[in-house]
Amino acid sequence: MNKTRFFLILLTLVSLLAACAQPATPPPAEPQQPAATEAPAQPAEAEPVKLVMWWWGEQEAPGAQQWLDETIAEYQKLHRNVTIEAVLQSTDSLIPAFQSAAAAQQGPDIQYFWGGVWTLEFAWNGALVPLDDLIPAEERAHYINNFERTYDGKLWGMGWYLSGNPMVYNPTLFEKAGIDLNDLPDTWDELIAACDKLNAIGVTPISGGLKDGWFGGWLFSILGRQNLDSEKDFMKASIGEAKFTDPAYAEWWERLHQLKEAKCWNADINSVDYQQGQDQFVQGKSAMIFGNDTFLKGWAEIIGWDNMGVMRVPKYGSGKLADTYVVTAQGLGITSWSQHKQEAADFLMFMHTPDRLNAWFKYTGVLPADDRFDTAQIDQPILKQIFEWVVQSAGPNLENFIPSMLDEQANFTGTQLLFAGEKTPAELAQLTEDVIQKWREQNPDQLQNFVNWYSK
Repeated sequence: MNKTRFFLILLTLVSLLAACAQPATPPPAEPQQPAATEAPAQPAEAEPVKLVMWWWGEQEAPGAQQWLDETIAEYQKLHRNVTIEAVLQSTDSLIPAFQSAAAAQQGPDIQYFWGGVWTLEFAWNGALVPLDDLIPAEERAHYINNFERTYDGKLWGMGWYLSGNPMVYNPTLFEKAGIDLNDLPDTWDELIAACDKLNAIGVTPISGGLKDGWFGGWLFSILGRQNLDSEKDFMKASIGEAKFTDPAYAEWWERLHQLKEAKCWNADINSVDYQQGQDQFVQGKSAMIFGNDTFLKGWAEIIGWDNMGVMRVPKYGSGKLADTYVVTAQGLGITSWSQHKQEAADFLMFMHTPDRLNAWFKYTGVLPADDRFDTAQIDQPILKQIFEWVVQSAGPNLENFIPSMLDEQANFTGTQLLFAGEKTPAELAQLTEDVIQKWREQNPDQLQNFVNWYSK
């Protein structure tokens, strides 16, 4: 699916679901469900099948564990010969563990993936199989964000749920600092002014954690987009048709430096990890975070919905991406060495049945990546705002459209160096360009894949 189709699906999601929403518990003969998910229980003598699934969902979407346990149990009732083992991976082990599995050609049957390049790099090295021959086209057409996982006309993974990046704020601390809740900061100057007001009352304006690197990639995707028009611009620079030292690509380093100089961040940002930086907001120690909407329901259970608000990231740039809401789909793929590829695909389709989609939102408060989800369930105002942004102004997560090496060696490392005061914004832009040149020299096959991907 191309990017245009992805956005058309999002823009028509509300009207489509209003007309076609399914009941919470669909009848067995529901026509939209693929036959594999409606089949009666397998005969007792059927050959035993064990599927192993490596996943990351509970890390990002509290409530996902309960949902997955229930979904596996419900599936196994229908398929008595199938056993599914779900193995939870940590953030740090998710990619290295699967890299080792791919090298050995053994490991899980189903693997959790972030979108874009984090899926396709494994497709390119032969670790994944396309879903086209395993899942019917009419079923795949319901999945949202397929464009991130499409290469050479084939779909290399299934979106599971959507993950977006609002700026989350504490309304009590905003009011205490004299920030008008009816006139939230929406420009860069207003954001820095808000930092000044919060610092004046002894409150950390924004918290984050860079010790483990991951938040540096978020900052790139959220801030680095503002002068460009689409993800293709970043793919273009990756293949050498533009430079990351060009002003449109490099300015975000200067803007991040401005926030550092204005003392907008927690002083210990380099010595705490990503999760600890987020926790500072939940603990009331900071007034804002560059957040993830998958956490909102879990945070609300701790601090209450009234102690949170969401806003768009303030603007400094004039590119088309500056007006978009960052959103991706986290997903799953089927490994090339699995001995039970069709059974794995059947389970993925079962995860997308209307009952399971609606249960996912009930447990997690996170939007599933499927247009059959019953949006009437969204009754919390903050989550309604998130859904509106997803439908009206969704934009790509840029980490998914650059080589992972660039993210790790430039964005992760570069943000740490900036906050340590060891590199200037100009030097960090040059570091980014140096890393991408090294990637092109060391990975000619990957470069050709990127060229092919960019040209589609």
